[in-house]
Amino acid sequence: MSHSFNTNRILKYCLVILLFLVGCTNIGEDPLTLNIGAEPSAKMRNDIGIEHFLAGRNFEALLQFNQANLADPTSGEIHFNLGLALWNENNKERAIKHFKQAHNLAKGNPKILQSQIVKKFLKEN
Repeated sequence: MSHSFNTNRILKYCLVILLFLVGCTNIGEDPLTLNIGAEPSAKMRNDIGIEHFLAGRNFEALLQFNQANLADPTSGEIHFNLGLALWNENNKERAIKHFKQAHNLAKGNPKILQSQIVKKFLKEN
């Protein structure tokens, strides 16, 4: 009985730690939509990517955001979304590059320019 109790306790602690680590990868910002008039296939792929991202299907979101980026590599919003998805995939270095690119291509978008995560990485790097 004592062995089973200790095993259950250890499993519970491991689960708590795992949940904490998973929660720490989420930045706390949502992906951005493209404006009406954006390149149509980029907008479609970005919208699908947002749906995946919000449903917790990060890898699928990343694939869609990459396709959107191929259609329009000048979109700050797409670079921002790629940064979010890459961050959630623990690819921090590439995420930071996309957040910087998002800032460079923001074209006055306050959601990018005032993003706490973008500000943080610009300040640190």
